[in-house]
Amino acid sequence: MWGKGLITGLAITMRNLLRGPITLKYPFEKADLPERARWAVTPTYDEAGAPKCTACMACIRACPDNILELEVTTREDKSKHIEHYTYEIGACMMCGLCVEACPFDAIEMGHDYELAVYGADELTVDLLADVDAAPVKRAKPADKPAPAEKSAGIDSEKSAPAEKEATDD
Repeated sequence: MWGKGLITGLAITMRNLLRGPITLKYPFEKADLPERARWAVTPTYDEAGAPKCTACMACIRACPDNILELEVTTREDKSKHIEHYTYEIGACMMCGLCVEACPFDAIEMGHDYELAVYGADELTVDLLADVDAAPVKRAKPADKPAPAEKSAGIDSEKSAPAEKEATDD
């Protein structure tokens, strides 16, 4: 049929014309981002307001861009003090590998997407500065599990004579 493409194109144009604008009047209106949106790394804090970071360096080792830097001093009583925990926002590819590597949930991917700054020196941020690291809480050793036969409900004394009787026939 001649003109089918023309009619299809006009139908698409009319549908888009009637749906209304999809733009926002930024900065007065802001987009609602999904919860899974990943932006700049931010530290997390416990109920008392202290940072959860234990200075274990797992995030530093996991970062493929080497943009995290942690300066730590260890005191005589083996406690750690975080001098600077710096993060280069401009070089971060926001992959989230550092967040996944952290065993203490001390950092998370933030939801602030307004990351523009005027100078390049503002792209390096101190996440934490001059704070004590959280103490590492060791898990208590678990009790020894029962032997496999007894935990499965099999009593070896009762099953042995039954097997002997079956072989005698």
